[in-house]
Amino acid sequence: MRALAVVMVLAASADARPIPQGGGWLHYELAGVHAVDDDAPTAPRELVLAGARLHGIIGGRYLAYHVGLDLAAGATIRGGGFAYDVSLFPFGAALRLGASGVLAVGLGIGASGATGTLDDAFTVPVDVTLEVGGGAVRLLARGRGTLVYNSATRQGGAPTLGGFDELDAMVGLRVGKHERAYGFSSSTGYFVGASYRELLDTRMVGLVIGYAIAGGTVRR
Repeated sequence: MRALAVVMVLAASADARPIPQGGGWLHYELAGVHAVDDDAPTAPRELVLAGARLHGIIGGRYLAYHVGLDLAAGATIRGGGFAYDVSLFPFGAALRLGASGVLAVGLGIGASGATGTLDDAFTVPVDVTLEVGGGAVRLLARGRGTLVYNSATRQGGAPTLGGFDELDAMVGLRVGKHERAYGFSSSTGYFVGASYRELLDTRMVGLVIGYAIAGGTVRR
């Protein structure tokens, strides 16, 4: 085994090509938001979604390629309608921060809707994710602007970002454990944060809770 390890080290040293680095993160989360605007009766008053977000990066020391998949389902409480929001992010880029932090941008395709309150629509989301902190506490933040197609009633519903039809954002803190060994890092823990949405000219605020898993190579 020692001889094999020596051979592998020598082979890696002889190869001038940089070894790819990368990592990923998985969030299980439950988010609920409530409308704070009373002058938009067509919008859902409450929206609850539960799901998972799986994202990964691979590349060099500073820049990496980013892909992701978001799946969520739930309901509009008073309307009693089934709600869903799914997105695939095949195109993206990431900037690695510190030893295990990341700032990632993704361009995706998806679909969303809610029975009785939100027309089913094809979506094009632009997602920005920030994760920093290598100790017991880690900052988690996400923002998404979405273009909505084949639903005229949902277009232009996010006044804060004029170029998008809908807006979704979250910022929270994860508390857990962080380990680093042999050039790899891993962290797990529960998180809680604030959630914000804009759709159908309605602002919605609420709470998000969940469990996060992250890991990958340590940037040196």
